[in-house]
Amino acid sequence: MELDQKTVKISVIVPTFNSAKTIKDTLESIINQNWSDLQIIIQDGGSTDDTKAIVGKYPMAMSGWQSETDNGIYDAMNKGIRSTTGEIIAILNSDDIWLPGTLNRIAEVFSRNPDVGIVSGAIEVWEDLLNGAKVVLKSSLLHLHKGMTVQHPATFVRKSVYGSVGLFDTQYRIGSDYDFVIRCLEAGIPWVILNDILVRMRAGGRGGSTFTFDDLTIRRSHELSSVINETLTYASSFTRHIARRLILSIFGERTLSIFRNYLWQKRMYR
Repeated sequence: MELDQKTVKISVIVPTFNSAKTIKDTLESIINQNWSDLQIIIQDGGSTDDTKAIVGKYPMAMSGWQSETDNGIYDAMNKGIRSTTGEIIAILNSDDIWLPGTLNRIAEVFSRNPDVGIVSGAIEVWEDLLNGAKVVLKSSLLHLHKGMTVQHPATFVRKSVYGSVGLFDTQYRIGSDYDFVIRCLEAGIPWVILNDILVRMRAGGRGGSTFTFDDLTIRRSHELSSVINETLTYASSFTRHIARRLILSIFGERTLSIFRNYLWQKRMYR
């Protein structure tokens, strides 16, 4: 049965800062969903490049343009969330894209499961290099004791969930989405995990590391792991970090890409 798009209003927040090189592809992937009731919020951190000029070419996106300094990306996300009017909220980075049919799939799941608060899918991560590494990473709620295994760019949340659980905790610079996911689980928010690949994401940023001190703090605060496990996790991640640096300095970017692809293919979750 074809879903009546008018039944679900979706808001998408796109945090930007000097995103002129990538924002066009992101916006076109959103607009090409052809969703009739869609709100786009561009939460800009005060870009000094051509980001605004590019966004201005898309009236639907420009109508949601908000530019001001912020206290990091999660502060920007929180500002965007407060401005949303949709029942379903998505957050898409300014160098990521939605794959065709993403909103149809998401709205279908929410429509058939009115009690569900969150839906998460898979992402395809790729290196912006000729013949660069590529991997599909699924979402999982069963491996959160190891790290952030819910793919946040492919996660869609009812606005009511933010009302009951709260927004992102800005004390974490790169781990607040991890903390938010755990808080939602602790609050008993019903969740659906899809195998569908919903987002293509450029490698980089948080994706370049499997360990952060934010993650350690979050796991310990939610009593997800022991000090011994954290020590082992840190040692393993630090070893891989040193290996990557050595490979890059001695053999160059192409060899590092091969090494990264080998590591990526060994893991299903982020």
